[in-house]
Amino acid sequence: MSHSTYIGMDKEEIDTPALLIDLELLEKNVKTMAEYYRGKKGTTLRPHQKGHRLPIIAKKQIGAGAKGVSMTSFGLAEYYVNCGISDILITCEIYGGNKIKRLCSISKHADVTVGVDNIENVRQLSTAALGSDTKINVAAELYMGASSCGVKIEEAKSFVKELIKFKGVNFKGFWWHQGSLADIINWQERKKAHFETLNKIALLKDELDDEDISVEMLSGGFTCTWNITPECPRLSNVEVQAGSYVFSDWCSHESEGLEVFDYALTVLTRCISTPKRGEAMFDFGLNSCSHEHTDNYLNVVGPKFKDLDGVKKIKQREEISMALYENPSREIKVGDVFELIPPHSDTTAKLHDKYYCIRNNKVEAIWSNYGRGLF
Repeated sequence: MSHSTYIGMDKEEIDTPALLIDLELLEKNVKTMAEYYRGKKGTTLRPHQKGHRLPIIAKKQIGAGAKGVSMTSFGLAEYYVNCGISDILITCEIYGGNKIKRLCSISKHADVTVGVDNIENVRQLSTAALGSDTKINVAAELYMGASSCGVKIEEAKSFVKELIKFKGVNFKGFWWHQGSLADIINWQERKKAHFETLNKIALLKDELDDEDISVEMLSGGFTCTWNITPECPRLSNVEVQAGSYVFSDWCSHESEGLEVFDYALTVLTRCISTPKRGEAMFDFGLNSCSHEHTDNYLNVVGPKFKDLDGVKKIKQREEISMALYENPSREIKVGDVFELIPPHSDTTAKLHDKYYCIRNNKVEAIWSNYGRGLF
């Protein structure tokens, strides 16, 4: 069926499994974040795009006041530039001769900054940029512990002083991702740990300022620090790379301060069998809904049913899943459709070719997921 065939269709008529966006909740999440940052002088939002990977949502975020976007995937950055988005931070180091050539190309058409943490990589970028008659913006990534790239904060000043010797590259500043903060459920404890890091970064910036080295970009923080990073008194003119808030997921709601963002992304599924009392089979599985925790990918937790209580356990296979239930809040009949709240919206989104955008229980639009699979 063509996309136009679905427009105006009732949600329950969509072939399942399907990825749904509740447009009203999406717009509410974008507005909630935008209104908070609108009142924070010296702090801006640079939303990360690894979750939705949709330029149309990025433009909604920018239209609401965000300063550009960030993303880890270089291929996604190329796609966004081709869609007219020109202020992009690539939160990853770029290696490989061909990728660096491609970076030189998009640097001629957009304000793209790329992360670096190795002088040899800086040398490669410099050589390529000079050979392509362009300049590449770079931001030194700061090391934030296990599973992080970057230069240690105490070594960053000497790294930058070496970096700025190279022609063809333009030092913009620093970026970081302190992912361990997502493990801290309590908001006050998370704030304390985050401020300890931000104070060190503020000191680093002051030291570089004293040596007349301009630090234009300070970009860090993410959804779990969306209302913490801007409150740090020592650090100003900082960007926050919150991203998953636009969709949210049930695991995010475990952290204090994130419950204000609603579940805008769900997976529509249909009951296909009730083989025995207390058991129901559904037409979703690991290929349509992720099962890992949004903050700990080794922790398998599975999705939750929306507006259905009484489900005790979900056993996911690749294409189908079994739900074990007791005294459900609504009858579970073969052919009925239900919605699932994923535990991790980012990885669930990349399992589907398209989003069905719903308003008032009807399909308003279909957005092709062209950003899926771009690296």
